[in-house]
Amino acid sequence: MERKFGRIFHLGIVVEDLHKALEVYENELGIGPWQVCEHQEFFQDKIVNGQIGIDFKNAIYRGEDYELELIEPVGPSVFKDWLDKHGSSLHHVVLQNKEDYSETLAMTKRVSGRDPYLEIKFPDGTPMVAYADLLKETGLLLEIGNGPKDE
Repeated sequence: MERKFGRIFHLGIVVEDLHKALEVYENELGIGPWQVCEHQEFFQDKIVNGQIGIDFKNAIYRGEDYELELIEPVGPSVFKDWLDKHGSSLHHVVLQNKEDYSETLAMTKRVSGRDPYLEIKFPDGTPMVAYADLLKETGLLLEIGNGPKDE
């Protein structure tokens, strides 16, 4: 079988306190600089699991070969639910991917029988991103973007 997914490109990590986590990453692990966002204005009009809007704090480190995203929940959300259940921990993974959005979602639904853990759409209903729930089968929430495929 031809490999459909490749290297790990992005790790999303839910944290209790974004700024305390950033101190450790920068001062102890030497990872930085980070692009920090205290409020997600971009997501306020997006359809998130059938509801309008989501807010969270985040910081993104873009390294040469990978990205790290730290997410601190702000109010009720899937990120807050995750934090309450699992504590600060790895949340989602992006793998380099040759499949398109609908093919990947169909595959994950076939494998798990579950809808995505998180699905975000533009206001017109066009899919933007989903976290496919493969937790039971692989231990992963697989982030799938509706953009161009990786070559």
